[in-house]
Amino acid sequence: MTCGALGIVVGVANSLTNNDAVASVAYFAATALLALALVVSAISNKPDNRIWPMLLLIAGSSIAGQIFDARFADQSPQQAIAEAFFLLLQILLAIGLTYISARRLGNDPLSGVVDGIIVGLGAWFLIWVGLLKPIIDTTNQTILVNALQGATLAASAVVFFTLATLFFGDSLRTPAVWLVAGAITFTLTGDVLFAAIDAGRIDISSNHALSAYVASLFFAAAAFLHPSIRSLTSKSIERQQRPLLGRLIVTTSALTLPVVVLAVSDPIDASDRTVRAVSIAVLTIAVTARVVQAVVSNARIQRQLIASAQTDALTGLPSRSLMLTHVNNSLLGAYDEGRQPSVLFIDVDRFKNINDSLGHQAGDDVLVAVAQRLRNALPSHCVVGRISGDEFVVLDGETRSPSEAMLIADAILDSFHEPLSLRQGDVFVSASIGVATYQPTVSGNADDLLRHADTAMYRAKDAGRNCVAVFDESMLERVTQRLAVETALYRALERRELRLVHQPIIDIGLGEVVGFEAL
Repeated sequence: MTCGALGIVVGVANSLTNNDAVASVAYFAATALLALALVVSAISNKPDNRIWPMLLLIAGSSIAGQIFDARFADQSPQQAIAEAFFLLLQILLAIGLTYISARRLGNDPLSGVVDGIIVGLGAWFLIWVGLLKPIIDTTNQTILVNALQGATLAASAVVFFTLATLFFGDSLRTPAVWLVAGAITFTLTGDVLFAAIDAGRIDISSNHALSAYVASLFFAAAAFLHPSIRSLTSKSIERQQRPLLGRLIVTTSALTLPVVVLAVSDPIDASDRTVRAVSIAVLTIAVTARVVQAVVSNARIQRQLIASAQTDALTGLPSRSLMLTHVNNSLLGAYDEGRQPSVLFIDVDRFKNINDSLGHQAGDDVLVAVAQRLRNALPSHCVVGRISGDEFVVLDGETRSPSEAMLIADAILDSFHEPLSLRQGDVFVSASIGVATYQPTVSGNADDLLRHADTAMYRAKDAGRNCVAVFDESMLERVTQRLAVETALYRALERRELRLVHQPIIDIGLGEVVGFEAL
């Protein structure tokens, strides 16, 4: 990071002095620093070996282009060679950024790519109107040099696209990513300044544009000296929260600026009009594709969230909320159709012992096996759900009497006679089942039906487990009475309505009190 800050200082100092000799020394020093940083990084940081050929080509293209441009600025054949090297530099930057972005886009690569396309197209439109078209119309260069300059500026738009795609990815932005992005941004800034000077848009010394290249070299050196360069081309930790505001500002700017330019400026000729029309049309297509992709993605995420909220993650069975919906739906029209939908509340006996002895992973395996066993044992029209822990619920909306519900309960008990095959070995389990059938005067809604089946299940447990109990109103009365007694006892303690009496325990042989019994 210090090296990058130093690059900004050197670049500003070079612009303030505006001296050709100072500019040459600054550029040479920055190039030497980058070469030294590459050597140190290769020894200490050991970045991905696959990026070295690309780095050498980028460095060679940049240096060769600067040399030819400085020595043969007014000689068309040699100037074409310099422009060819600058074009190669932009192409290599685009390829390198594409490689890095492809490995760091995360779980939603399409949105990042489309947003990058929007930014690249917006940059291309501004480059065409502000730089490329004026250069073509006013320069005295040969057709070859103009073509190479135009291709270089067009490639810069592609670099904008790949750079935006890199930043729109889900991966965590390491210091190396920021420094590499800064180096490329300064390079593009230098390209734009040089192009603006050639197009006559600004009247400044070329040393100011060279300052951007100097800062770019310092930032590149800082990137390779930072240890995070090792993970530049590898998949990184995904960010917990995407920077939506920054992404929105960038993409919105890429959309609005071309529209503003289109509104305030007129086409120069037919070719300018054609390029503008095609560029805006392609940008419109990209925006439409992004909107469609966002709508589809949001709909998919919404479906996933609903499924996650209504489905048990372990077994894939409906959760309590979805089971209540199924029960409510089954009750609609049940009385008129002569149906008595039944709910069976199933609790795996002594499930805690399995967790304590074999571990929670074995407990999860048991729950998955029980869920599959229930699916296999029941008719296809029955709905199986897991509402909590080791508690399952079965809904049969087609039963017409409690006896039919008992047949289903017996089938479930029979299915547990065979052991469950787990990774830890065979495990035998049993279940206590409570059955409640729809009776309009007693179980008028889904909550009542589930609660009554739960009450019957506890009666089955009290009866010794591994059995079935059918709900009747007397169970509800006993539960209500027991709750009333417990509540009265708590209040009796508060009101001091209970009196503790100690009865002595006497050892007859010794004739002494050896203890007390509380009554």
